[in-house]
Amino acid sequence: MRTGADETTIRVTKKNRDALASIAQTELGGASLDEALRSVIFEHQTRAAFARMNASQLADYQAEAQQLADIDPQVTE
Repeated sequence: MRTGADETTIRVTKKNRDALASIAQTELGGASLDEALRSVIFEHQTRAAFARMNASQLADYQAEAQQLADIDPQVTE
């Protein structure tokens, strides 16, 4: 397999590769493994950012999120 200038290979177990492929297929609409890994990394970074918040920061975030949810339009197809 040839990789592009900004690509590399990593060693993972077949079990982990297959688990990532399952996430890509079932939860991310058939995304590539690279896109699925990017999503997993983003989710991890998001959880880490929340963990660094103190109680006041978290309350402010939740209040702002609720305000946005209250004005977010309903989308129907």
